[in-house]
Amino acid sequence: MDRSGRTQRIERKKGKTMTPQEEKQISEWNAGLSGEIQIQLMITEDDRTKEFRAFCDILSGLAPNVRIKREKEEGRPGMKIGKNVYYHAIPLGMELSPFLEILAMPKSLAETQISMPADLKLYVSQHCPFCPQAVRQLAPIALANELVRLIVIDGGLFPEMTEKDDVQSAPTLLLEDMFRWSGSMPIAEILTTISDRDPAKLGAASLENMLSEGKAFKLSQMMLDHKLVFPAFFDLLTHAKWQIRLGAMAAAEEIIDKDKSLAEAMIAPLWEKFEKADDQIKGDILYVFGQIGSADAHAKVKHVLNGEYSEQVREAAEDAMI
Repeated sequence: MDRSGRTQRIERKKGKTMTPQEEKQISEWNAGLSGEIQIQLMITEDDRTKEFRAFCDILSGLAPNVRIKREKEEGRPGMKIGKNVYYHAIPLGMELSPFLEILAMPKSLAETQISMPADLKLYVSQHCPFCPQAVRQLAPIALANELVRLIVIDGGLFPEMTEKDDVQSAPTLLLEDMFRWSGSMPIAEILTTISDRDPAKLGAASLENMLSEGKAFKLSQMMLDHKLVFPAFFDLLTHAKWQIRLGAMAAAEEIIDKDKSLAEAMIAPLWEKFEKADDQIKGDILYVFGQIGSADAHAKVKHVLNGEYSEQVREAAEDAMI
């Protein structure tokens, strides 16, 4: 919903460079820093990486207290601040001030009472007068809570993302691709929505982020507390990336160890995914069945042993029966 008409159509001026005023602003900001600040530059095969690299080079040159850590990543290029704030945007013009404010925010902000993971995608535009305030309001939430990730996206720089998410104006905030706000950000309402969501409807992106950040046991504890294996969790157990599957299996093992009945609830959903999975993922599913160890789990493993499967899958089934 567009609140108070405070939105602007997403567009982008090509070739925008840093102005002398912006350079002066960065230099003065650096003079007030008391310690070193690190930004992770996410380098990808995307041509837009060059824009982020150029911005970081100028920023670190003007602000010696800023250290740029370059990391090769997949997907979109961008910058990462702390553990939870991602910038797929070049913060110039009106976006520069909130960006610098976020960099200088203390790491020990008072933690908000949020117990479920949340992925917040905030679409901004270079010429949007309302976007800086949206960033200022939302960034502290992510910086203060390890379960919340804020992704700031310049819709003009990444038009494919605006098309995918059907974003027409800025600022626009998306939560789990299920909730949407445009214009001024009702922070109290956003926090309530984050906290009151049905855990069964948590998106795979939020859970995947927890695993990427090494929070597999926190994820398993959430499911144990809710007495529910989140439906999106099965997408992680059968994820194409081995590291994600490994984290998901660690969470699954924790559930198996602490709640047998909840563990058995994983059998049917995983079995539904079994036939369409590749052999490596089939092996991981069979490993989980072996760890569950119930009669139903063993029946599924025996079905594989008696069926026409590859040697790799059959070996995984044999190991699961031990």
